[in-house]
Amino acid sequence: MAYGAVHCNKNIMALFNHFWRRTPPALFPSLLGLFGLSLAWRRAAQVWDVPAAIGEGLGLIATIILLVTLSSYVAKLCIRPGVLWDELIIDPARGSVSAGSMCAMAMAAYLLPYTSLGAFLIWWMSLGLHGVYFACIALIVLRHENTMRQFNPVILLPAAGILVATLAAPGLGYVLFSQIILAVSIPASAIILAMCLWNAARHGVQQLHRSSYAAFLVPPSVAALGVYNLNGETYFMPVWIGACLVGAGLLPFVRWMTKGGWSANWGIFCFPLAAFSAVQILAVQAGYGLTAQILAVSTLTVSSVLIPYILILTYQSWFAGRLAEATKAAVA
Repeated sequence: MAYGAVHCNKNIMALFNHFWRRTPPALFPSLLGLFGLSLAWRRAAQVWDVPAAIGEGLGLIATIILLVTLSSYVAKLCIRPGVLWDELIIDPARGSVSAGSMCAMAMAAYLLPYTSLGAFLIWWMSLGLHGVYFACIALIVLRHENTMRQFNPVILLPAAGILVATLAAPGLGYVLFSQIILAVSIPASAIILAMCLWNAARHGVQQLHRSSYAAFLVPPSVAALGVYNLNGETYFMPVWIGACLVGAGLLPFVRWMTKGGWSANWGIFCFPLAAFSAVQILAVQAGYGLTAQILAVSTLTVSSVLIPYILILTYQSWFAGRLAEATKAAVA
């Protein structure tokens, strides 16, 4: 009897160790979307008569989930740091890993009204992590036998993800930093977008990468948020129009991007939706009329339904042990 109990406990421990030693980075994109949704609802409470508790509650939930997820992933890296390199060699994982540091940037923006010191420390930690990820991905891409073929929308998260840092930077006193990041990242993102489209036209798009084209909406949306944080309404209209044009351009391809039903890659839809919703809410605040009102209400509604749905499915898949296998997550 005792032997059976010990044997059972060993099996449970072995299963548990394998579970967290293979924590998949695919958890981060949907979680990043939840942070974005919380910040969108926080802004909505300033524009409409909606409870501020919605945005704050979503942010608290996202923070708790991130602390658990990031702790598990960092423990995996501590056991074998080289697992990060193994992870980043897999194309879709490059964006997922970068979404982890972007989550920390968004968490800093969420925490800023509560604790400037906490936001400051998390913000700098997120920049350090993102810098390491970007350097590793840049090295992998440059060393690849066909560097140009490596440019697909997934590369936008490590390359332009630092734009998310501009959400908290002005409040932390880093105005010049935000200005430099916006000045560099906007044209860099446009170049990467053009290269991605060039590759798609020449070589086609694998079904695995279709959902990643939603990332096209991230640079213009986050840039619009950053411009508003820095300058208010002064330069906001051009970047708002740019984000709307990109969103309108992606709309006819939604069915193409979602073909085949839910997969672990759907997490990439979450943050672009949330960021675009926040941009539309700012447009309402700026007084851009009925168009902005319709876009804000519709996108916030869709985001509020879709993002939690994808997040729940993603974490259920992780708890069931399917997510790591489906995304080929590396083992520590």
